[in-house]
Amino acid sequence: MKNYIICIVLLLFSTSCLKTSNMKLNLMNEMQQADSLSLLSDNETLSNYTRRKLIPLFHLYDGSKKAKILKYLTKSKEKDNFLLAEELLGENYKDINRCDLATIELISYYNQNSKCSYNTELSQINWNKIYEDDQIYRRLFDKYSNNPRKLDSVAHLAIKQDSLNRKLIKFLIKKHTLNKILDYDCDCSASKSIFFIAQHSDRDVNFRKEVMDNILKLNSYPLDNIAYLIDRQLMNENKKQKFGTQLKFNVDTNKFGSYPIEDMKNIDSLRYEYNLPKLSVYLKYANKLR
Repeated sequence: MKNYIICIVLLLFSTSCLKTSNMKLNLMNEMQQADSLSLLSDNETLSNYTRRKLIPLFHLYDGSKKAKILKYLTKSKEKDNFLLAEELLGENYKDINRCDLATIELISYYNQNSKCSYNTELSQINWNKIYEDDQIYRRLFDKYSNNPRKLDSVAHLAIKQDSLNRKLIKFLIKKHTLNKILDYDCDCSASKSIFFIAQHSDRDVNFRKEVMDNILKLNSYPLDNIAYLIDRQLMNENKKQKFGTQLKFNVDTNKFGSYPIEDMKNIDSLRYEYNLPKLSVYLKYANKLR
């Protein structure tokens, strides 16, 4: 009798584990399909899929995934979707990090529920201009890709601007600390600017590592940005990357591929954990942009 009871308990336990495992796999599959639509399809299709497939599962996802679902839901800019997103955000904002939401509209909804305190001195910093200064010359790379002389000139200008950007960010971090800057980052423009400038600091990897080490201690920094910073740093150290975010162009295949990856077998599961699409989808998107 005792052995019979033990067998029943083990059977129930294994059945419960199987159901949990299947549920996790289903959540991952549904989100990865949405990720694919986000990169390779149109906004209306993405929003419709999100409403049909992800919204019913909304309560089962963690906070960062909830933020992604709200972004995908509102991609089509339909009023009903924004109303639903506002409602869901009002009910779940305590689980969601503001900067995971990414869009101005969703961050505004978030701030309606969780008041963000403004710091007078920090609010005077034009973070959007800092971001634009980072991007201004990079936007010309494709334009002059077939003109080596102009491309070289643009690259030199970008390097010079990167140096100026780092100097400014270092000054601001020393004056205010990174934690304080991010605490008062009500529109997430500081988080965005600091990420791109750190990401583009191949000529000052110590600066990137300092930023990365600081944000790894936080629970509120977008996971996908963390993945990009980690991979870029590993690449600069001639190590294999973890997430496959860093790409290289193969002249033989005329396509982008990834730099060497540490664990190819589990890459898509790891990318999912850090809010990144499947590697095959990411590569397809990168080559589509060419």
